[in-house]
Amino acid sequence: MEYFPNLPVGEFDQPGAWAKAKEAQGWHGICASDHFFLGDHRYPHVFVTAMAMAGATERVTVTTSFANNLFRSPVEFAQAALALQTFSGGRFEAGLGAGWAAAEMRAMGMAYPDGPKRVSLYVEALQIAAALLRTGQCRFSGEHYRIDIAGDSAIGPTPATPPPLIASAGGPRALREVTPLVDRVELKASARGTRGGALDLATVATVTEDEVKRNVERVKAIDAAKPLGIFLLVAAGEGPEVAALKGLFGNGYLGRFAGHPDDVARALEDLATLGIDRVQLTELAPGSHDALAERLLG
Repeated sequence: MEYFPNLPVGEFDQPGAWAKAKEAQGWHGICASDHFFLGDHRYPHVFVTAMAMAGATERVTVTTSFANNLFRSPVEFAQAALALQTFSGGRFEAGLGAGWAAAEMRAMGMAYPDGPKRVSLYVEALQIAAALLRTGQCRFSGEHYRIDIAGDSAIGPTPATPPPLIASAGGPRALREVTPLVDRVELKASARGTRGGALDLATVATVTEDEVKRNVERVKAIDAAKPLGIFLLVAAGEGPEVAALKGLFGNGYLGRFAGHPDDVARALEDLATLGIDRVQLTELAPGSHDALAERLLG
């Protein structure tokens, strides 16, 4: 099992130092999220952050979790991914997500698409990004995008090995359509809790183990060999903040990933029995990554 901690809010001003420390701890990879803001948290630019993390490390894999398809063209995403793969010495993985935070889009004066349109945009963008990452060129005419980068035109730089393309999805249609297009799929366990355009932890708390298992089966039915990860919100510790989050999740499946670090570590390791080989850990409670490090990485 591989474990990838996501850059926490408290480290937004020093991603390089945080990345260097995570590499020293022995984590398999590190992530950066793509937002302008969530609530009162102001996010650094995802590609600048990823480059800072790559530049401060030597061995660890760096990935975007996940670049927001609503923010930019898939051509810009692919160009940034190729540059990061080149400048990191081949340690970058290109994570692209459909986008879900409505407030960010409206604050920019942009329309927030409904769920079906977001999936349609996403599927087309992944097709474009896949071609550009592998060849530097793409001709595509779809419902939402028209791309003509061919002939003498190409994007770069051109790394020796293209960065793997990763999709994040949590619904049946998205999983069905994105799985054949990418090198890895990450299940978004909290997907139902963001479909309204904001994170609703009460809805996240209702996610069941059967839902996660069904999503694993959906991917494996399309490609049994497809590498499969999962995005999880974690709270590991013994203080009142963790206890409150544990209480919020109650007896729901995702409540297994909040509580005493020993219990959370065991729940994470058990994911391997579902066919999952990577977990992306986003902290709900500060200090969760460090609390889990000695248990997961020893």
